[in-house]
Amino acid sequence: MNRYQILIRTAVVLYWILLFTATHIPLKKGTLPQGTDVPLHFIAYAGLSFLLTWWLSLKWDKLTLKRLIAVFVGVSLFGVVDELLQGIPILQRQPSVDDWVADSVGALLGILLFLMLQKPCERLFNRFQNDDENQ
Repeated sequence: MNRYQILIRTAVVLYWILLFTATHIPLKKGTLPQGTDVPLHFIAYAGLSFLLTWWLSLKWDKLTLKRLIAVFVGVSLFGVVDELLQGIPILQRQPSVDDWVADSVGALLGILLFLMLQKPCERLFNRFQNDDENQ
C-alpha cells in the first residue's frame, strides 16, 4: 500500500469517526440554525460516500455497478443505524426519516461526484505512485 492509499484510507476513517461523533453529541435546542439539519446530513453523507468510493476504487480492480450499489446501500444503512442510535434518550437527539433520506440522497451524490472526478483522482494517484517509486 502506497502513501496515497494510506492517505485516502486515513481520510475515510477520520471522516467516519467525525461524522459519527457529530451526529451523537447531545445538542441544546437552538444550537443549529433552524432548517440546517437536513442539508448538513446531505452534505456529510455525500462526503462520506465520495471518500469511501475513492478508497474502494483503489482496492478494487474495477468499479462495477454492483460495487457502487453496495457502497450506496452500505452508507444508507449506516444512516439508518445512525438515526436509530440518536433515539437513545441520554443523547437527547431525535431520529428523523427526513435526515435518513438526506443521508441516502447525499450518499448517491457522493458516488456520482466521484465518478465525475475519477479521472483527476487517478492522475493524482499516478503522481503519488511515481513519487513513491522515485524514492
